[in-house]
Amino acid sequence: MIPGDFAGLSFERGPLGPGNAGVSGNLFNPADNSLVTLFRNLGLGSLRIGGSTVDQLIPAGTGSDGFAGIDGLFAFAAVAGVKVIYSLRLLSPAEDPIGDLLVVNAQAAGHIWGHYQPHVASFAIGNEPDWHAYHTFPGHPLDPAIYEEVADVPGSAYQSYLAQWRRFADAIGATAPGAPLSGPDLGAYTNKTYTPDPANGVSWAERLAGDERDSGRLSEITQHYYAGGNPGDSTAQQAIGNMLSPEWVNSAAIGTQPTATTYTPYPWLYENNLAPVTAAGLGYRLTESNDYLGGVQGASDAFASALWALDHLHWWAAHGAAGVNFHNRQGLFTDTIVPDPAGGGYAINPKGYGIKAFTLGSAGQVKPAQIQNPGGINLTAYCVGTAGEDYVTVINKAHGAGAPDAAVTIVPPGPAVQDVQAMTLAGGQPGDARATHVTLGGTTITGDTPWNGSWSTLAADPRTGISLTVRATTAVILRIQSGA
Repeated sequence: MIPGDFAGLSFERGPLGPGNAGVSGNLFNPADNSLVTLFRNLGLGSLRIGGSTVDQLIPAGTGSDGFAGIDGLFAFAAVAGVKVIYSLRLLSPAEDPIGDLLVVNAQAAGHIWGHYQPHVASFAIGNEPDWHAYHTFPGHPLDPAIYEEVADVPGSAYQSYLAQWRRFADAIGATAPGAPLSGPDLGAYTNKTYTPDPANGVSWAERLAGDERDSGRLSEITQHYYAGGNPGDSTAQQAIGNMLSPEWVNSAAIGTQPTATTYTPYPWLYENNLAPVTAAGLGYRLTESNDYLGGVQGASDAFASALWALDHLHWWAAHGAAGVNFHNRQGLFTDTIVPDPAGGGYAINPKGYGIKAFTLGSAGQVKPAQIQNPGGINLTAYCVGTAGEDYVTVINKAHGAGAPDAAVTIVPPGPAVQDVQAMTLAGGQPGDARATHVTLGGTTITGDTPWNGSWSTLAADPRTGISLTVRATTAVILRIQSGA
């Protein structure tokens, strides 16, 4: 079954303090009806607090506001209907150490677990610890507890990281007994930080899964993933072409695209970093994910991102992920939720529509969908369902002038179809992936009122199945009810 908290957002630690993320008070406020309504309208089930600021800012709970930011966060989570992945600081630099960091983290975990246990998904420790810059090495004194045994080989720091991670895990377990942990929030999605080295090693995700598989405290392995990497000087049109390309979904090897950007396709990351986690008996989650690092204006905040996000979520659900959290940091083109440009409250960028389309069509378990595509249209399809109801999502990623529509026939297995409903995710004109005005079920999603998109009825022929046209640069979700 696809977990109910599969789709989520990720935020930095900064918004737990006042005056951050573009608001005068705290971002997460249970009385903020606009933000609460958007979370509920999108069907979000997970909220991850982490990011680089976890290891840069003072731990929440040690400032003058005490646990106020944490209390507001979990009060918001209760009203918004999400579970929280809460990250604790790991780094304590020698030049500016965090006094009693072990004790501080244990106190925060104890406070959260003691007051908000039903809304805790897991505690994470540190953020992207595999990167070279995270370690102490000759000429770079940082945290003396996490160091590279071989200079300039990031993977050689894994053993010291593991020892420190376990010390923190033990301290958390003492004040929050039974609390689930997650990690390592791996930063690299190529082999450059593999341990013990890129040529002979494996990912930190695989190592932590193996080292902690029998501890009973690690709930899932966490990986960060920006499929397109650094966009460099990519134009909006180039970025759209890359985001919607079959290469991201199907390629088995890391490759390059215009403008000489390096992308990591889904199958490579799965086979090399995450399939071994599943083989070790643990689940995995992409706790920080997006199309590009920072995004590309006109692409990451355009309709292309809605189709990309919808496809991204379904692909990873079909490959056993426990969830995906899209990173949301003020000022990035990849942001899902942004301050409402009309003034007051919040609004969503097109990516939010892709998330909502997924949550509408992901109730149940992944089912196989065999696709015949003799015309070679840039199209993907997924099926999720239960015994009497299936959801089929068809995404036509063909875009640009002359992009083809797809004439689709669905032949459902099993008993006769009793009812078929369809809902369309659309931007501007067919073929236009740069649109900023998006609709789902014929209407928009706002933070003002509950979303009320509508389904339309389709005919189903008992002999030939369900026929429909999926216009270029649109997606259709079908809800198919059948006997038994």
